Amino acid sequence: MTSEQPLTADSGGRRELNKRATRTAISTAALSLARAHGPGGFTVDQLADEAGISRRTFFNYFPSIEAALTRPVEEFLEGAFAQLYDRPADEPIMDAVLATLGGDVSQEQMALLCEIYAMGEDDPQLERMQLQVWNKAQQKLEEGLHVRLPRSESDLLINSLAGALIACGQAAMREAAAETAGRSPDAGSFQKHLLVSIGMLRTGFNSLSKDS
Repeated sequence: MTSEQPLTADSGGRRELNKRATRTAISTAALSLARAHGPGGFTVDQLADEAGISRRTFFNYFPSIEAALTRPVEEFLEGAFAQLYDRPADEPIMDAVLATLGGDVSQEQMALLCEIYAMGEDDPQLERMQLQVWNKAQQKLEEGLHVRLPRSESDLLINSLAGALIACGQAAMREAAAETAGRSPDAGSFQKHLLVSIGMLRTGFNSLSKDS
């Protein structure tokens, strides 16, 4: 799942194609080095060498190593939002969310989210960057919901819904990462927990014990 549509030399231009390829190469190199040395175990110069670019080129695309590492998280969230907003306008919003995340979702991207999250548990800078990415995503989701939902809906409802959906995603990712600690990330586990979490939100968490 990604918000970026395929580009051709005619539609997007050769320059945009090259930019996308460079951005992907940097992010891929960052992930490769993080797997080998840990997210804090290499320098920008080493990353630039791995990606086949100059140090200056790196900073033209990313402000930090952590930003390059979290690019797959941004891509996943951007793609999810794009698919959500493409759902039928009259479809109830929670039905639309569940249909989006239960449909054609990139298992590779979901596994990467869990892997990057797990890396952040041992690296405060990467953890902070991930929080920034999710906070930015919540703001974008609020903007999109303002467009998709009826104008009669209050800011409080929309902002609360966006925050709750983001929280469900983070909780599901933490659960999946904990289950696969020391092993390869399980995208299926993340998707399962994500759908369950959002399903509980949809029903107002009525599955909670009334005695608790």
